[in-house]
Amino acid sequence: MKRQGLLSASGILLLGLIVLMTLHEWDNPLEEDREAFLNAPMIIADRIVAKAYDEEDGRVQYRLVADHLEQYERDALTTLTEPVLRMDNSNGLWTIQSRRGEVRDNGDLIVFTDQVEARSESNGVTLDTEELQYHNDTNRVVSPGELAMRHRDGRTRAGAMESDLTSGEMTLKQGVVSEFTGSTE
Repeated sequence: MKRQGLLSASGILLLGLIVLMTLHEWDNPLEEDREAFLNAPMIIADRIVAKAYDEEDGRVQYRLVADHLEQYERDALTTLTEPVLRMDNSNGLWTIQSRRGEVRDNGDLIVFTDQVEARSESNGVTLDTEELQYHNDTNRVVSPGELAMRHRDGRTRAGAMESDLTSGEMTLKQGVVSEFTGSTE
């Protein structure tokens, strides 16, 4: 009788061991779902409005509006559809808009891509490019590629541009060509 109980217990242990070994050999069917979960957006929102405030005086640094937002935790990235950024600083009101955008580096960098237009309502400048980067932490705007700029005196094309929004200083680079139109008096 004791021997039958020992065989039963041994059989159950052996069966359990075989089941565990079999389960261990199978691929984890949830691993693929885990990767899909980790790559999926954590936040999806439509018609969003975000504001950034100056730490020193509490004034609004910029107001960002977008038709659609997707935030990814794994890549620390936020993608935007139809973003519009409005900044009002000592050099006037600037508006940047594009078809797509990304927020990176905890909001310190906003990259606008695909038919980017930047307008300064105070000095009548409009800039068109395919990529424009707004560096919030340094209050700079950079266009790493070709751009066309319309201004009161004519048009200018360049291969790249950097602008300090605090000082109002703009640096155009790489094959700068300007065409001036004005009255000949």
